[in-house]
Amino acid sequence: MFEEVCDLDPPARLAYLRQSGVTGDVAAEVEALVAAETRGLQRAATPVAALLAQLPETELDVGDRIGAWRLAEKLASGGMGAVYRAERVDGHYEQQAAIKLLRGIPTEGTLSLLASERQILAGLQHPHIARLLDGGATPGGQPYLVMEYVEGIAIDRWCAERNLRLKARLRLFRNVCRAVAFAHQRLIVHCDLKPSNVLVRADGAPVLLDFGIARALDRSRERLTDAYYTPGYASPEQMAGAPLSVASDVYSLGLILFELVSGRKARLDADDRTVTELSHGLRRASELAGEQCAWRRELRGDIDAIIRRATALRPGLRYASADALAADIERHLDLKPIDARSPTLRYRLGRLARRRWPLFAAGAVVALTAVGFSWSLVKERDRALVAERDARGQRDRALAAEQQALRQAETAKQVSAFLISIFEYANPEKNPTRRDISAREMLDESTRRLGDSLRDRPEVKAELLEVLARAWDKLGQPKRSIELYQASVARWQEAGAGYDRERARSLADLAVTENNNGIKRDAEKNARASLALREAAVPPSDTELADAWNTLGLVLRDIGGRAAEAEDYLQRSLAVRRREGSSDALAVMHNLAGLYADEQKYDKAIALYEQTLAAKRTLHNGDAHPSVVISLDGYAEALIRTKRYEDGVRIYREAIALHRQLSGPDSDNVASGYNELGSALQDAGRYTEAMDAYRESLRIRRANSNVLPASLALPINNLGVALDEMGDYAAAEPYYRESLALRRANLGNDDASTLRAEHNLARLLMRTGRLDEARPLVEHALAQRRRQLSPTHMDVGRSLLQRVEFLRLRKRYDDAAAALAELDAAPVQTTAALRGLRERERAALARARRDDAAAVAALRRAQALFAEQYGPAHPLTAAIGLDLAAALHGTGENAEARTILAANAGPVEQNFAAAAAERRQLQALRAALR
Repeated sequence: MFEEVCDLDPPARLAYLRQSGVTGDVAAEVEALVAAETRGLQRAATPVAALLAQLPETELDVGDRIGAWRLAEKLASGGMGAVYRAERVDGHYEQQAAIKLLRGIPTEGTLSLLASERQILAGLQHPHIARLLDGGATPGGQPYLVMEYVEGIAIDRWCAERNLRLKARLRLFRNVCRAVAFAHQRLIVHCDLKPSNVLVRADGAPVLLDFGIARALDRSRERLTDAYYTPGYASPEQMAGAPLSVASDVYSLGLILFELVSGRKARLDADDRTVTELSHGLRRASELAGEQCAWRRELRGDIDAIIRRATALRPGLRYASADALAADIERHLDLKPIDARSPTLRYRLGRLARRRWPLFAAGAVVALTAVGFSWSLVKERDRALVAERDARGQRDRALAAEQQALRQAETAKQVSAFLISIFEYANPEKNPTRRDISAREMLDESTRRLGDSLRDRPEVKAELLEVLARAWDKLGQPKRSIELYQASVARWQEAGAGYDRERARSLADLAVTENNNGIKRDAEKNARASLALREAAVPPSDTELADAWNTLGLVLRDIGGRAAEAEDYLQRSLAVRRREGSSDALAVMHNLAGLYADEQKYDKAIALYEQTLAAKRTLHNGDAHPSVVISLDGYAEALIRTKRYEDGVRIYREAIALHRQLSGPDSDNVASGYNELGSALQDAGRYTEAMDAYRESLRIRRANSNVLPASLALPINNLGVALDEMGDYAAAEPYYRESLALRRANLGNDDASTLRAEHNLARLLMRTGRLDEARPLVEHALAQRRRQLSPTHMDVGRSLLQRVEFLRLRKRYDDAAAALAELDAAPVQTTAALRGLRERERAALARARRDDAAAVAALRRAQALFAEQYGPAHPLTAAIGLDLAAALHGTGENAEARTILAANAGPVEQNFAAAAAERRQLQALRAALR
C-alpha cells in the first residue's frame, strides 16, 4: 500500500486510502511511513525556500507585457505574489484590469491556491464582487489571473474621509455582508476579509476583492498547507489552524464593523496574541470610540450586541450566516428588535416606541417602569429562595415572601397587558382612524381606561396608578400626578400589609412631587410616613431606607429652618449609596449641594455641584438627561449667589434649552426654568429681562390647564417683586393680590408660601401709606412664622424687621427701637442683603429721630453689605447710596454727598420706574446739592 501511495500528493493520497477500504489503523500506519520517508526532504527544503525568498517578487514587472495586457502599475504585494494594474494593448478595445502574479518559484500550495481562486471567481458573478476576466500562463509557465480593476478606496478610509454618519456606514456594511453571503451560498468562504479587501467606488458601491485564500466548503475537511491570513482580522479558529466555516467570515465582518463604527481597531496587538488571550473577548465599540465620535452613545445596545454576537469566540454562538448579520443590521436601521439581543418586553416596547415617537413617548416611560418593576420582583423572589436554603428556621417567612413575589409577578403581568392595550390604541396599524395621537392623549386614554376597573385587584390598580402618576409628572402635569399618587397610596393600603413596601414607595414619590410644587407640609407628612413603613419592614432594606432618608432630607431642606436635620438624613443616605456603589448617590449629592447653598456655604455647594455634574455627564454621555438639567439649575443658582451673574444666567439659559429638548417647549419644566432665569436676572439688577422671563413662565403655566395653582402663583408673585423693586408699586400690587388669593385658596392661610405673599403685599401697603390694611398681614405672618419655624429661620427675621418698619411708619419710634433691639438679639440666620436691610431700617429710624450722624454710619454699613451681596453697581445698592447722600447732606457734608450722588445716579435712572420714589429722591438731591 505504501508503494502505491508514496508518490501521490496529500489530497490524492487521502482519496486513494478512502477508496481502498483499508481500516483506520492501516491508513494511519501508511501516513506515518510516508511522513518518515519525506522528513529529510522537508528539512532540505527549508534552506532552499529561504534562498528562493531572495529571488525577485514576480517573473514580470511594470512595463512588461503578458498576453493582451501590459503591466502599468504595481498595486499591492504580499507573501504569495503581487497585483498589478494592467492595460489592454491588443488594439481591440481599451480596458483596465488587475492581474495577480505569483512570487518567485511557486510551491505546490501556492499553485493550488491560485487555481482555486480562479475556479472560485469564475463562479462568482455579483455586483459587489470583483469579476474574473481572463487567465493564462506567463512565458515561464506560471499561471496568472486577470480580474476586474476596481477604482476605489478601502472602506475604512472611504467612511473617514467622507465623514459618513453612522446610518450611512451601517448601510454600506450591510451591502458588504450581502456580497459575502452570496459567496457563502455558493459554498465559498473568503478567509481574508479586512477593510483593505473591500474597496468603495466613487458611486458608493462596495466591491469585495482577493479570494486568494478562499475555501470551498465542499472540501472543508482538507487543511491549508500554509497559514495565510491577516492576524488583525482572522477568527480564533483560523489562528489556531482549526477547520473553517462561514462563521470565520462572520467573525471578520464583526471586526470590520467594529472598526467602521468606532474608528478604532478591535485588536491592536493581534499579531502577538494567542487564541487563549482572545478568549477574554473584545471591548465594546461604545467604550473604545473616541470622544470625537458623534454617535458614541448610539453604539450602546444594538450595535454593541451585533458586534458581540458576530465576534463570539465559539463559532456556534455567532450569526449563522453573513445574511443573518446583514438582516440584524437592517432591523436596527428600521428601529426593529434585533436577534442579537434578548427579546424582553422592555426592549421590544422600546424599539416600538422609537418607531412611533412621539406617539409613544409617554408610553415608553410607562413600559420601562413596569419592566423595571418586574425585574425587581424577580430579584425579590430569588432573595426569598436563598433565604429558605440558607436558614431553615426562616422557611415560613421565605415561603411567604415567595408567595408575595409570585402575586406581584402576576400583578406585573396584568400591568404589562394593560400597557400593551394602550400601545395598541395608539398604533395606527391597529387603529387606523387614530393616526395623530399625542403623548398627552395616550395618557388621557390610559387614565380614563383605568377609571373604575380592577376593583378586585387593588395591588394591580395601585401599580398602574403609580406608573401613570410618574408619566404625568414627566410631562409636566403635577396636578394630575399628585391625584394619581394619592389614589395609588389608597389602593396599596387597601391591598393590605403585604404591600407596605410598595405603599412606602408611592408615598415617597408623592412627597417629592408635592415638595416640588410648593405643598410643603403634606410633603413632610408623606415623607415621614414612607420612612416609618420602611423602618418597620422585616427584614429592613438599607437601599429602601436610603431612599426614605433622601426624600425626607430633601423635603426638610426645602421647608427651611431644618438644615441640621436635613443634612443628617442626606448624609445617612449618601453613605449607603456610596457603600453600594450606586449611581443614586448622585441624586443625594445634588440635594446636599442645594442644602449647602441654602445655608450660604456657597464654596461647598459649587464644588459639590461641579463634582455631581461631571459624574452625571459621564454616566449619561452628555447633557441631554433630566438629572443633568436639574443639577444645572442648582449650580446656576449657587453661581448667582456668589455674584457670578453672567455664568449663572448662561447656565440657566442652557438648562431651559435642554428642558425644551427633553420635555417640549410648553412643559412645566420650561416654565420653571424661565422663572429661575427671571430670579437670576433680577438678582443681577436686569429688571426688564427678568420680567420678560417671568411673563414667559406665566404664559406657559396659564396655558396649561393641569398646572397646580400654587405653581401658577410663583411667577405672578415674582413679577410683583420685580416691579416692587423698580419702585412701580401700582403695577406690582395686582400681581401681589392675585398671588396671595391663589395661595390662600389652594394652600391655606397658614402655608409658608401664603405667608410670604402676605409679607410682600404688606410691604407695598406700608410704603404706599396704607398702614391699617397692612397691619393684619404683618401680624399674621409674624405670628405664624414664629409658631411654625425655628427661631433661627430667615423668614422669622424678615417678619421681625417688617414689624420694626411698621412701628416706625406709625411714628412709634420707641417701640420700633425696642423691636429692632429684639431683632438684633435674635439668633436668626441672615444674608448680607438682610443685614443691609436691617442697617437701612436702623438709619431710617435714626433720621426719624433727627440723628443724622447715626443714620450716616448705618447707611455706610448698609451700602457695604448690599455691595457684598449684589455688587457696587446694582440698583438696590445705588438706592442705598441715595439715602446715604441725603443723610450726608443733613450733616452738612455736601462734598461727599455730591460724590456719592454722582456715583449712584446712573443705576437709579436706568433701572427704576419713572414714578419710583427713588427717582423723585434723585431729583430732589440734585436740586439741593447744586
